[in-house]
Amino acid sequence: MESMNNRLRNSDKITMDVIAKELEVSKTTVSRAISGKGRVGAETRDRVLKYIESLGYKPNSMAQALAGSKTYNIGVVVPDTDERGGAPFFKDCLLGVSRSAARRDYDTVLAVVSYDNDNISRLERLVNGRRVDGFVLTRGDKGGKISAYLRSQEMPFVLVGSDSRQDVCQIDSDQKDGCCELTAQMLAQSPKGVALLAGSKEMDVERLRYEGYERAFDLSGRKVDEGLVFWNSEDRLEEVLERILAAEIECVACSDDLLCLKVMETLRRRGVSVPERIKVVSFFDSEDLEYNDVPVTALHVDTKALGERAGDLLIDIIDGKNPEARNYAKSSVLYRSSFRDNAG
Repeated sequence: MESMNNRLRNSDKITMDVIAKELEVSKTTVSRAISGKGRVGAETRDRVLKYIESLGYKPNSMAQALAGSKTYNIGVVVPDTDERGGAPFFKDCLLGVSRSAARRDYDTVLAVVSYDNDNISRLERLVNGRRVDGFVLTRGDKGGKISAYLRSQEMPFVLVGSDSRQDVCQIDSDQKDGCCELTAQMLAQSPKGVALLAGSKEMDVERLRYEGYERAFDLSGRKVDEGLVFWNSEDRLEEVLERILAAEIECVACSDDLLCLKVMETLRRRGVSVPERIKVVSFFDSEDLEYNDVPVTALHVDTKALGERAGDLLIDIIDGKNPEARNYAKSSVLYRSSFRDNAG
């Protein structure tokens, strides 16, 4: 060890990697020991600090030089689930990010943000305290307040989802292709057309799903009947379904799982049989759709894999790499009782 100490004293490349390797501990442990932040045993902390002092450094100056540059923590931002009800998605995404972090010797820190009232105080505390090296955003914010704040703090981040801004690093399922594929299957069985129930046009993901829906019509040589496209449909669901049923439309596509569950419940309450009277699909899958009374055909993407890829992209950025801004995960159609293709 003495010879190693002499080499390190004469080197300008004292890094956490070197110290961690010499002491046979993780970089996270070294960071926490010298910064005083996070969980690390007293014996291990003393061992790290004594080793640093043996190199001729004071722990405080080493903390500024090393721990100040990296914490080996990444933040995962999730919305208050009461606002949206998408707990399974965010849980699986968090698990995926955590897998990536663990594999690359990082830990994860959860930040729950209230999107509706723009309260990002929990996020600000993590940034101001320099407790993380970057963030994975599991949902985009419509006004861009979160991303603007992180940019102003020069804090790296990756978005799980879609954003039209070219400088936002993001990972999402291929919305257009997947929605096009599922819509094409519906058109083959729905001579009178396919109704689309969507959310807000202001959301990038909603526009992308509509573009996939529209592309399927183009490929089939048919035109979209805009009278069957219902934006902000959740706010007037009874009225929308009344119009669809009166027009004897045979198939309904819902832009996401939560809206689809409300559609299924409304149809059940009205005594409308699915799929005998009307077929229903969702452009986003969830366990709730799979285990619904009538299981719903949906566009599926492995959310855990999505989160894991987001974690990898973020750590690549932290490490000084420059990954592609646009990244896509493959999706697949899972055919269930609410609608089946001709082969099913």
